[in-house]
Amino acid sequence: MDYQITGMTMAIVNMEEMVNFYSHVFGIEFESKEMLGARLYSGVWGGFKLLFCPAELAGNTAKQNRHQFDIVVSDLEEVMALAEKHGGVLMGKVTEDTRSWSIGIYDPDRNSILFKEQKLAL
Repeated sequence: MDYQITGMTMAIVNMEEMVNFYSHVFGIEFESKEMLGARLYSGVWGGFKLLFCPAELAGNTAKQNRHQFDIVVSDLEEVMALAEKHGGVLMGKVTEDTRSWSIGIYDPDRNSILFKEQKLAL
């Protein structure tokens, strides 16, 4: 059986901060819309539809880590600087293994994201 992710909805607590973070760190252009008396934001991220829905509307009461992404980037230092500038919090120091450097970063809603930069093969 084949699967393809075409969309994702995230329950958001800190909407303004999350829109700012994902817009600047990942270059997502969000459109806002009104639905059931709440403001939602939609955009396209990595080829799939992303919808930010207020956690209250979604009935989500989790306080942290409703999801975690593992993302390969071309410049780990650049993404760290962007994330911190736009409300992200580093979860420690950069770690290294034989194939990559990586670091965990919390987004403004305290969801963890693992960023990795692959080492060039010699």
